[in-house]
Amino acid sequence: MRRFTAIVNPAAGRAAGAAALIPLARALRGAGAQVEAEYSRGFGHAAELARRAAESGRTLLAVGGDGMAGTVAGALAGTDAVCGLVPGAVGRNAVARALGLPRGSEELAELLLRGEPRPVDVLRVEGAERPPDVALGAVWIGAGAARTAPGRTLAARRSALFRITVDGTPYELRGHTAVVANAPCPGAPAPSAAAPGIRLDDGALDVAVLGGGPGRRTRPRGEPLRGQSVLVEADRPLPYTLDGIPAPALPLTAHVLPAALRVLR
Repeated sequence: MRRFTAIVNPAAGRAAGAAALIPLARALRGAGAQVEAEYSRGFGHAAELARRAAESGRTLLAVGGDGMAGTVAGALAGTDAVCGLVPGAVGRNAVARALGLPRGSEELAELLLRGEPRPVDVLRVEGAERPPDVALGAVWIGAGAARTAPGRTLAARRSALFRITVDGTPYELRGHTAVVANAPCPGAPAPSAAAPGIRLDDGALDVAVLGGGPGRRTRPRGEPLRGQSVLVEADRPLPYTLDGIPAPALPLTAHVLPAALRVLR
């Protein structure tokens, strides 16, 4: 029977993560599994707790949103550790949706108990004068960094000229937001002939630049781009987020690390 350590940020999402863990832990323990909870003081502390639990051979549960999922992914990427995701707000987490996780506690408990660990890709991001970061879902740049549903805010934002280099090929596109996606998420590149669909296990990153105007919905600028290495620059400093976690301004370089994380799904 599996031994689980759940990593929870009790202050995140109005305690939605902690609330989601209670019925799940009850179902897991009822089936004979061991469940411990570790409460983090922030994402850095969560990564430390995840590494420590993995070293003792426990299965990690990332409880919360995409930020917690990406944090645990960064701590475990490239190791033999196994993790599961427990969405703090089921149906709203991009990575949870991409993995098709069940909505109910009983169904999710069954998956975590009986499911097999399968490899997924992670997204390694290198910024200026900072250690590399890891994301699991997406990097949002510009207006979309303020809110991962960028259509609500683009009209009031000044556009930027993005200089994007994908696997050595340069492109210039003007827009309000750029997204580098490892998993499907709202506003990310839609399936096309050039990009048949974003998957967590396809060994590639999908890139799009989005634009909008007063009273208009977001629209892609140019064709979606796809590759394994992406450099993003712009004509002015722009912030970005990794799975919703704020980071400093551009430039950034993103690389896909294929099959770097083992997830129960």
